[in-house]
Amino acid sequence: DKGTEYLERTLPAHVKVFYHFEDMPQSEFKLIIAVTPYIYSAEIPMLCFHPAVLHLGIGCRKQCDPSGIADYIEAVMHRHGLCPFSLASLNTIELKKDEPLLEILHRRWADTETHIYPAEELKDITVPHPSEKAFEVTGVYGVAESTALKSSGEGTLVLEKQKGMLTEGNHFTFAIAVSATAMRGGHIEIVGAGPGDPELISVRGKRMLEKADLVLYAGSLVPRELTFYAKEGATVRSSAGMDLEEQFALMKEFYDKGLFIVRLHTGDPCIYGAIQEQMAFFDRYKMSYHITPGISSFQAAAAALRSQFTIPEKVQSIILTRGEGRTPMPEKEQLHKLAQSQSTMCIYLSASIVEQVQEELMQAYPPETPVAACYKLTWKEEKIYRGELKDLAKIVRDNNLTLTTLLVVGEAIDNRKGLSRLYAHEFKHLFRK
Repeated sequence: DKGTEYLERTLPAHVKVFYHFEDMPQSEFKLIIAVTPYIYSAEIPMLCFHPAVLHLGIGCRKQCDPSGIADYIEAVMHRHGLCPFSLASLNTIELKKDEPLLEILHRRWADTETHIYPAEELKDITVPHPSEKAFEVTGVYGVAESTALKSSGEGTLVLEKQKGMLTEGNHFTFAIAVSATAMRGGHIEIVGAGPGDPELISVRGKRMLEKADLVLYAGSLVPRELTFYAKEGATVRSSAGMDLEEQFALMKEFYDKGLFIVRLHTGDPCIYGAIQEQMAFFDRYKMSYHITPGISSFQAAAAALRSQFTIPEKVQSIILTRGEGRTPMPEKEQLHKLAQSQSTMCIYLSASIVEQVQEELMQAYPPETPVAACYKLTWKEEKIYRGELKDLAKIVRDNNLTLTTLLVVGEAIDNRKGLSRLYAHEFKHLFRK
């Protein structure tokens, strides 16, 4: 979480972080500060903080005698190295909500929350020890395991179903899961690299690159200089020349080791970022991932052209689109139809079919409409060519513009006419103190 990230980023020189107790060379230190739901014994002084991240699921026979069960559960937890102080919740199914056992356990661990779940919310949870008898009585295949997993937010069982009977006929079961958000495991951050200039990546995106164990970047589109933010020892690979299966295999290899992966995409990942198939893969394997947005090339184009792409009472829409090449366009989104709005249009991935683009646009825009062909925006090799729509194809062909070229069309380019309504007299109250 953010707090952990901050602490790790600002460590004093005399503090070192370990993620596994057995990795610590204890003789090199004076004190261990352990943040963990587990119980450890150390050779040197140790201060333990046990966060509330464990979720206890309970099942029992009707009107089960609760005597001694809390002590029994604690003893089993200690035997498995789990600290009772880390219990965050007690959980059971609706059928068991009035059981004396639940009340007694809540008194024992008074700081815990109690969650009662209807069978409908638990029926799709897969448990490692399904019971047909439990299903006949409750409608779920395991009350203890399913309720523990439900409260953990799809976490992990750290103590699978345990059966107990302290007095004749008083059967009970329990299981413990750890919160998904508390698990330090693999994670994939899909990062928008921005248009190219390494200084135009977001602060968060840069921080993600600095902590990554694997940086997999779109080599043909993202400048290699952005990968220089990676920490020493990180694996940096270009995905150019790799098919999706190879990319997935590499990311999963690092993920399964509990490592942090950055998938670095050009611009903002939501615009022609090809992340949908990747996210489908992550979802299928229940992998943790998040998206860090980036500055898109259309924003970089507006800055480079020193233009406001929305002009009051002239143009108030920006269309981000592409021409129809090998990838078919939906019939309703064909360029000549979009052009009828006379919006500012930013056309991606279309320099190779520029003649077709020009022909379609001229069905709606006047031939004199301003255009700009923007090559490698914010890169060292950046080049921008201005002109009129009737000459767009010639501009692109004469300058050999291919990949990483954004075509911009519309009257907003270089437009300085008119006064923004924001500064008109009737809006002056917005600026008064």
